[in-house]
Amino acid sequence: MTPNRKQLLLFNDLINWIFKFCPDLEDYNSDLIFDEERINEIVTEEEDITEIEFFFLGEQNYTTVIFEEFIDLADQIKSLMIINEGFIKTKNHSFYIVSANDSRGDFILNENHNLQLHVKEKKISVDIVGESIIVGLAACKLAMYDDNYWGTITPYQAINISYEDHECRLNDMDELALLNSYLFEIADTLNIALIRTDIHLPEEYEYLEDEEQYESLRELEPFNEGMKLFTSAVQIEDEELKFLNFYKVLEHYSPIAVNIEANELMRKKLDSPKSKFEDGDFIRSIFQLANSMRDRFNDEDLIKSAFGTCVDFIGLYEELPLSIQKKITSHLKLKKLEYGIDRQQISIASNIAAKIIYKTRNKVVHAKSNFIPDGEEIKSDEFAQLNQFMKLASSQAIRWYARQPNHLKQEIIN
Repeated sequence: MTPNRKQLLLFNDLINWIFKFCPDLEDYNSDLIFDEERINEIVTEEEDITEIEFFFLGEQNYTTVIFEEFIDLADQIKSLMIINEGFIKTKNHSFYIVSANDSRGDFILNENHNLQLHVKEKKISVDIVGESIIVGLAACKLAMYDDNYWGTITPYQAINISYEDHECRLNDMDELALLNSYLFEIADTLNIALIRTDIHLPEEYEYLEDEEQYESLRELEPFNEGMKLFTSAVQIEDEELKFLNFYKVLEHYSPIAVNIEANELMRKKLDSPKSKFEDGDFIRSIFQLANSMRDRFNDEDLIKSAFGTCVDFIGLYEELPLSIQKKITSHLKLKKLEYGIDRQQISIASNIAAKIIYKTRNKVVHAKSNFIPDGEEIKSDEFAQLNQFMKLASSQAIRWYARQPNHLKQEIIN
């Protein structure tokens, strides 16, 4: 395009605003300002200026920006607000930083230029954008870059919710609902799971002299299906979904724990003197034992068995959320759980924790139906800490299972 004087002055004004917004950008882009002589030259000779080269902090190369598109962004750039590292607002746009779950997803999204959707009967559109000027400027402002390996515009993709008229902007709750609807469509159509992330600076790579700063890998355990469930849980970002997947790991081994206990109790019963076998009450007690163990194959008792059999509960106690720790110590009238306490108290403590975790699982699974919480469940802000406990407990359950003899690894022990 051949810009007129007004457009060139608008460009200068926008560049100067950017320098005030992020002073560090001026060192690299000061030559973009058109002085009076240069403006006259462009206007007089009707010089064509189609693109400019703008340098974003930390990048190895300049970013090519369409001149006309850049000045058209003036109102949006000047209204830029960083709500948090993952959410940037302008007058007519909302940018949510997202990331694909793998490199294949990133490639597909970068190659697909037909992902814009329009909200019916509203002047709103949703699209996924890469190398956004708005996001790049926000990253520069946050100083999230490294001159050697991490830039401020190329690393990011964002969901851009665009409002034709800023007065029709949705409230926060409705906008998040729209965002999640779009994430669903991407997942359903392209089989790509996008997760919300943020503008960030990765940890620097360091050469550590003290090898103990890294945890050493343990010896390989024989494979079992619980390992796949565990690996899946570790990859999940959402804390509630992560919790459910770790719960599945413990749930996977709990029937085996119950069967082992039932098997042991039955063996002890059958070790009785042979004279007992002709006693009717003794025979009935065998059936009662079998029925009582069968009754324990309910969800709550299964998770209790996993905690009592597969996990070193005392060793993991301090990894529990504080609210669960307090309920346990209050019930047992103890200041702290230690290995020296009575075995029955350990069993009570693990059962209390298991019951709360079982109820929390029900809350997550049934929250949108007719589930009525009773106050035993943990609070939303405790899931991250609970997941730390669940991860360690799941790991112990996997390794516990690996130590069992083959005849005990069947879900139904003959």
